[in-house]
Order: sequence, then structure tokens, then C-alpha cells
Amino acid sequence: MVRFSVSQDGLCSVNKSVESHNHELARPDDQYLFRSARSISDDNAAVLKSMIEAGIRTVDVFTYLSNEVGGVANLGFTKRDGYNHIQKERRVMFESGDTNSLIKLFKERAIDDHMFAWDVETDKDGCLLNFFLVDDLGRIDYDCFGDVIIFDTSYRLNKYELACAPIVGVNNHWQNVLLGVVFLSDETIASFTWLFQTFIRIMDNKHPITIFIDQD
Repeated sequence: MVRFSVSQDGLCSVNKSVESHNHELARPDDQYLFRSARSISDDNAAVLKSMIEAGIRTVDVFTYLSNEVGGVANLGFTKRDGYNHIQKERRVMFESGDTNSLIKLFKERAIDDHMFAWDVETDKDGCLLNFFLVDDLGRIDYDCFGDVIIFDTSYRLNKYELACAPIVGVNNHWQNVLLGVVFLSDETIASFTWLFQTFIRIMDNKHPITIFIDQD
């Protein structure tokens, strides 16, 4: 720690100096985690973009890139950096007119169907991140057959590269019933948390007993 004062003519005078460090310095193996040491090169950004557009999940692209260079420490960025980069690219793709048109469509649908429910999540800049919708039949079916649900994020939309994740159940005739649909800009804990909290709230706080998913 160094404490100093600056005179009116711009000269600095050291008032106190403590040379001992109050915690251990980072090991060389951990230095790649520092923000100042992390960046996504143009080549890696291009690989991320092309593989995501091909339907490969961000976590799998990150694993591929890290294996190519002999480990995460040699890659130059973390998994979180990769997610943030992809999310930033997707936010750029969203046009404000598209978002406004979507919300307008939801509001108009809610007028015709009083049980139609929806919600959207935006970032601090007001850009759309995720949205969920369910119609009257989906809410009725969930009330009757909502003990077990299936949640699958393996579908993609061509234009915005959103994960289209239908929430599906099975009725008493062993037929699939659609209990709602969510579109996610990424597959992170934060997005899943928002989704399931929104789903439970819209479904009158009824919790499913079992959830089948396509990933860990």
C-alpha cells in the first residue's frame, strides 16, 4: 500500500508505504484468469460464431477450442467470456422493431385469450434476452398432467440463433401436450433460473415432480 499527496505544483510526496503484501500472489498457472490477461482473438471469435451457427452449443465449442491449444490456460479466455461474447453477438442481431412487434403480438393475443400468459427478460440496456409463452390449453393441461415435464433445448432458430425450448408433458392418452415454449439467448444458470421461476409463477405456483432434460 502506498499513500501519497500531490502538491499544487504537481509534485507527489509519499506519506506511507507498506511493502508487505496482504495475500499470496497468484500462481503462474492461474494468471490466465485475470481480466487483464483474457481476450478472444479474431480467429477464436470466428470459430465461435461459425460453430454456434451450425447448432453446436457454446460449452462444446469452448471445450473444442481449449483442447486444440492444450488446455484452458492456453486459450486466452474463460467459458464465461465465451458465453458473454455469444450473447453480445445475439443482442446486436435483435432489432428494436422486432422486439416491439413481438411484445405487441403477445398483448394482442392476451386480449383474445385471457389465459394466454407471457413474460420477457431484458438486459440493462433493454435488449431482449429470453421470452416465455403459454396458451390456455397449455395451462389447463399442466394443471391436469404437470407432474412430469420434458424440457429440451436442442432446437435453434435460423435468424437469431435462439434456443427454442418447448416444455412438454404427457396426457392420460399417452399423447404429448405442449405446456409452454421458451426462447433462450443462452443456456446459462441465470437464464434457466429466470425460465423456471417464470414458469412456476405463471402456472399458479404448481411445481412439477420430475423434469426430464437433454443435458446435465
